[in-house]
Amino acid sequence: MVLACALCAPGHARAAAPVPKHALSAQVGLGYAATTGTSNTRTLNTNDHVRYERGLWRYAGRLSYDYAASLGIVNANRLALDLKASHYFSGEKENFLLVTLGYVRNPFDGYRHYEVESVGAGHQFLRHGPMRFKIDAGAGLRQNTYFTGARNDVPVLRLAADYHWQLSKKSLFSQRVAVLGASTGTLLTSSTGLTAPISGRLALKLSEIVDHYTSAPAGFKPTSTFTTLNLIYNFP
Repeated sequence: MVLACALCAPGHARAAAPVPKHALSAQVGLGYAATTGTSNTRTLNTNDHVRYERGLWRYAGRLSYDYAASLGIVNANRLALDLKASHYFSGEKENFLLVTLGYVRNPFDGYRHYEVESVGAGHQFLRHGPMRFKIDAGAGLRQNTYFTGARNDVPVLRLAADYHWQLSKKSLFSQRVAVLGASTGTLLTSSTGLTAPISGRLALKLSEIVDHYTSAPAGFKPTSTFTTLNLIYNFP
């Protein structure tokens, strides 16, 4: 919390209004590999996020994209976008309300794409020291679009946990798990990351994303994994 200085004048003193705390941070990561010859392969991935805080509000966005092709055949093509807006009840930032918007396009999970909107509340258990841990729960709606063009809307319940461990000043371990429950099945998404510094604002990040469906569409496997190694740049 930022405290304003007291302004002094002859015969009286007046305190200035508190200055709202705000901060902007971002991270951009990119990985690419290609081979030619007997085996022609190409992989491209990015994992980016941005966060803005002002007073008791926090806004966050995350974008991930994974693409892989071998001998002209696409083996992976996943795009995911997550947007969140949180409002804390006090400057201690323990309890908060949350609105989330999500979009996923992955032709290898049986859907052309789907969107999820939810509202909920959460609590942050660890606020001091090198570790952060928070959970949130809510309800919302998921819109599924299939390859046939058919669509359906299903109510969902959402439960998520977010864990961060600051191993050193610039080394970080993170784990995010989200569960979406619906009458048509449950989706479990896990994202694990380990970031190690290289030089200045450059770092290397090893990540793994796992998507698991309890009732995948016919002809599709219930579990997909994406393992990436990215060169990242931190702002500021």
